Amino acid sequence: MTGSETSTAPTRESVTVVTIDHRHGTTVTAHRTEQGAERALHDHATTWWHELADDPGPIPDEPSAAIEEYFARHPSDFRTTEVVELLD
Repeated sequence: MTGSETSTAPTRESVTVVTIDHRHGTTVTAHRTEQGAERALHDHATTWWHELADDPGPIPDEPSAAIEEYFARHPSDFRTTEVVELLD
């Protein structure tokens, strides 16, 4: 390296890992953006909304509200999200 060159540290990247525990097992996905993670959770809530009760009512229009209500009301589905740094 010459005196005019500068060394830059590699940029650390991270992903948001979504884990959904449900009666069929566990689904784990990794997303580059928080929006992608929210989309995965919303897709799950939308797909399984009918399991909430005999008459679950309409799913909220706002994705974050739908996610919160679904996981608060569902008796056996649980979720976690965690930001994880990629090491290499």
